[in-house]
Amino acid sequence: GKPGHDLFLVLDGMLSVEVDGELVAEIGPGAIAGERAALEGGARTSTLRAMTPCRIAVAGADQIDREALAALAQGHRREEVSRNAAPSA
Repeated sequence: GKPGHDLFLVLDGMLSVEVDGELVAEIGPGAIAGERAALEGGARTSTLRAMTPCRIAVAGADQIDREALAALAQGHRREEVSRNAAPSA
């Protein structure tokens, strides 16, 4: 729920993705995070925690093509995953 207007590209390392304190995914190199906040009013929907040392590239949402960002975000609705489902990457 915190404000966020940046996108994050994971270059190296692994991060956990948590919603309401519950692990819903793990992401690694090549993953993009933060796109939903940029598209949906600026509120974060999950918390990322470094599981290993990480290198992250940061870009402002205004630097990214909005249509491409919307297409990417369609697959990133981790908080809507059933609480009984196994975590996925």
